[in-house]
Amino acid sequence: MRRIAALASIALLMACSSASQWSKDGVPPSKAALDIADCNSLAQSATQKDNNINQDILAARGRDWQDTGAISYVQTATTQNQDKSKDIVFRCMVGKGYAPG
Repeated sequence: MRRIAALASIALLMACSSASQWSKDGVPPSKAALDIADCNSLAQSATQKDNNINQDILAARGRDWQDTGAISYVQTATTQNQDKSKDIVFRCMVGKGYAPG
């Protein structure tokens, strides 16, 4: 159960964009890094509730999910949260005037 939650967290962190993937004229890399960190924080806040719910389900009913094969539901929910997080970061950075690079 903890392994799945840890893997989900690692996958979410890997899904977060880095500052080098975004460009904005006249903005030094240090400022871009601060902006991407701000957007990643926003995305984490927006998806934290769903991540917590999935972790609670796994903690309380993890063995049942494994026994019935319904663990794929949690994996799908994790993927959807990653997609949502990427979308939030994308929109946030575009809103700050950056272009994907």
